[in-house]
Parts: sequence; C-alpha cells; structure tokens
Amino acid sequence: MGENIERHSCPACSETEFGIYCDARVNELMNLNELWQEQFKIGSWGQWNIDLDSSTLTFSQDGRPRVVANIVVVGTTKGSQWEWSWGNRHMPDSSRVPMTAVREFGEEKGWAPLTALFLDEFEEDMGWDLSAIAAHILEAEAAYRCPINSGDFVFVLAFATRFVN
Repeated sequence: MGENIERHSCPACSETEFGIYCDARVNELMNLNELWQEQFKIGSWGQWNIDLDSSTLTFSQDGRPRVVANIVVVGTTKGSQWEWSWGNRHMPDSSRVPMTAVREFGEEKGWAPLTALFLDEFEEDMGWDLSAIAAHILEAEAAYRCPINSGDFVFVLAFATRFVN
C-alpha cells in the first residue's frame, strides 16, 4: 500500500553476483591483452620501464624505446596485501582520479573488494580480477603487471599505446 519496503541484499548473493561479473570481465581482459600483445609485440621487447610521474609504460630494445603506453595504476601489492591506487596518496592524480570510478561502482553494487582500500590475503589472480574490472569501467586497451620488488607488483591499465622510433 504506501509502505516503503527496504530491500536487503544477502552477502552470499552479492558475492555470487561479484564472482559472475568478475569472471566476465576477466574473459574480456584476456581477449584485450591478447590483441594488445599481438599488435604491439609486447613479449618481444627486452626491457620495460614504468614512469609514474609521466604515467607511461615503455617497452625498449637495446636501450631504445619501441612502444609507449599511457597508464593508470590500478593497485599495488606488498607481500600479501593489495592497495587500490584510488586511495594511495603516493600515486599521482593521473591514477587516483580515474580509479575513483571503480570505487564508486563498487559502492553502487555493494561490492567490498572494490571499496576497501586494502585487501589482505592477496594472490596474483586477485590483481588480475581487479584490473579486469577496472579495465572494463575505464575502457582500457589492456592491463599489465609490473614486478617492482621481490614478489611485489604494480598493476596498470594501458591507454593510447603506440610505436615510437
């Protein structure tokens, strides 16, 4: 009759929805990464360099840059902990600002993995899962995982990738 009925969502339902959504995004990202790697020969360059100040990822051969991508950092790992870039004050605004869309999407859906700044018990697959969701939301070309220390990583999204001379 004129009553407002408060909708309650069960945590198990939310987890199931998140899992289904995540699986679809991972499949999407796998296809994007395959195309990106083929188009830009990502696996063939001898070196890579991430520059957070210029928000670029550069692939080089014999000291000469060959491919450059603009990047947005999705998150970083330290040991078994994940930290989203949207809340990491050490990240440049060029990463923090766009990544707030991922947090806001997580808030709308009620999905804690997208809204908690830190996630414990990190495993590599989790980084790819979260990057896949971010890639979909931000319409990235691909995602890349950069090792930064022994066992620690920076996960980035690639945009406007191009060959350079």
